[in-house]
Amino acid sequence: MNNEQYNLPALDELKNNTLLLTMANEHLAEEVFLIKTGNNISRAVEVLKRDISALKKEYPGKFLNEVDTDSLLERIDAAAQRMLKPSRELKDRHASGALGHEMEENFMSIRAAVEDIRIKVSGSHTQKPGKRSAADILGSSKELFQSAGGLLIFSAKILTGIVFLACVVFAYLFFTMETDKIFLTEMSESSALVQEKKDLIYGLEREKQALNDKRILIKSGNEMTRDQKVAALEVEVSLKKINDTIDQIEAEIAVQEKKLSANEDKLDEFNKKTFFDKLLKK
Repeated sequence: MNNEQYNLPALDELKNNTLLLTMANEHLAEEVFLIKTGNNISRAVEVLKRDISALKKEYPGKFLNEVDTDSLLERIDAAAQRMLKPSRELKDRHASGALGHEMEENFMSIRAAVEDIRIKVSGSHTQKPGKRSAADILGSSKELFQSAGGLLIFSAKILTGIVFLACVVFAYLFFTMETDKIFLTEMSESSALVQEKKDLIYGLEREKQALNDKRILIKSGNEMTRDQKVAALEVEVSLKKINDTIDQIEAEIAVQEKKLSANEDKLDEFNKKTFFDKLLKK
């Protein structure tokens, strides 16, 4: 499964602006910052609503236990609208970090819902085996009943037709019989994805360690200059982004591991079936 073809840029835009809100400090406490961030979030929500609707249309059926993404987006947009005319109370909530925490929770909820839709849509795009029409199978036997000239011949043709039909039905069942290929393929894909994402986390952890070392070096002096403060803020933003990315990747790993475990259980159950159970799809 490759989620890159289902990427939603508006979700990244929402993530970046939410990240800035969580970093409540004197550099980001101005009213103009809240208004600009509110506008950015509102635009991202509008685009994201359209993107999610388009993504859902990729799913060939009806979702079970679907998350109400519209309500989540309306909640985020309502908060963004309040930022356009920030009250004293809103500014205090921002300065204390409460506003950033609220928006971060809302973002995590909508991100999890989108990820669930991505996985379902990606998993649905697999090729289904074709089925022959019953009329096609039975059509070739019609002539047997039209040309009977006597009881013996008629009975012989009926018997021949039954045997032929049984052979056709058996052949159809045999060639459409369940196999373990689909389970093994999905397990292989899940295992490869888990390993790939673990490698990504390893690289991010190394990058995170380098940033931590840089942060310690910047703050090693008694009093930081303006440039050092700006550099320190950039380091904090980068660390936050890395931590969020690691959290997202770990969530994706958990989904794949759960899928892998489910397919292992299905494979065990499948291997316990007899040949005729597999043939009849019991």
